[in-house]
Amino acid sequence: MKQFVLLFRQSPTRLSEAEQKRRAEEVRAWALRQNDDGRKLDPRILGPENHRVGPAGKGGPMGETGDGPLIAITFLEARDFAEAVSIADSHPGLRYGVSVEVRSWGPPPAPPTASRP
Repeated sequence: MKQFVLLFRQSPTRLSEAEQKRRAEEVRAWALRQNDDGRKLDPRILGPENHRVGPAGKGGPMGETGDGPLIAITFLEARDFAEAVSIADSHPGLRYGVSVEVRSWGPPPAPPTASRP
C-alpha cells in the first residue's frame, strides 16, 4: 500500500445547522467504511489561525483563494494514485462545497553523502 494525503478546502458556501449535521454524519460513515476496507484513514481538522511564511521572511495570514481555505487533511493508504483519487471522489463533503486534493507523500530524501577525492 502507498501513502497519500487528502487536502480539504471549503468553498464560501454557508451551510445550515441541519446541513452541517448531515455532512458530519455522512463523513463519519464514509470514514468508517474506508477504515473497514483497510485504508487506515488518519484525519486532522485544522484550526482557523494560520500564517504563511514566504521567501525572505515575508509572510502573514493566508488570504482566501478561489479554492477556499484549507480546513482539513487526512492521511490514508491506497494501492495506487488512481485508487486514492477514487476514494476522494467518494467523499460526501463534495456535496457540501468541499473540494478534495489528492497527493502522494513520503519521507524526505536522505541528504547526499559527501564524495571523497
